[in-house]
Amino acid sequence: MNIRSAIGRPQAVGLIVALLGFFCPLAHAQSAAAGSGRPNVALKCVSYGTGPMLECVVDLKRRDGAPLDGAQVTLGAIMPSMPMAHTVKPMKAAPTGVPGQYKATLELEMLGVWAVDVDVSGPVRDKVSRNLVVHECNGNDRCAATAAKPSDMAPMRHGTGHRH
Repeated sequence: MNIRSAIGRPQAVGLIVALLGFFCPLAHAQSAAAGSGRPNVALKCVSYGTGPMLECVVDLKRRDGAPLDGAQVTLGAIMPSMPMAHTVKPMKAAPTGVPGQYKATLELEMLGVWAVDVDVSGPVRDKVSRNLVVHECNGNDRCAATAAKPSDMAPMRHGTGHRH
């Protein structure tokens, strides 16, 4: 016995329409959830002053490329080579006025490689970490913190820019 012989054509069409009505909202809900997935996080930081200070701008975008507004963003940092000795208290980042952009300044304890943690909550939730080399700047200049390479991750002597 097949489905056509068990039920008539009008009932089969009604069954198909009912099934489509049941599964389409589920497909829509799944695609909406997928669209709210992990955001794209771009981090740019500059250092300045003694200490030094690390001023960071975080650009958040949804998966479709649209700016992510209304998020709560917190930045923190640890020195991977000495995590128990050098950890910076997390700071809340404030919106800059540019859609999807947030800014915070961290007060570091020394130059070197720092793992900057970006914690995002609000419409989406994510946490990313970027290893950055914080360079010495001349005078009151600002200089970009650059992405750390594996060779930058070797332990450094405490208080100096020289490696062991």
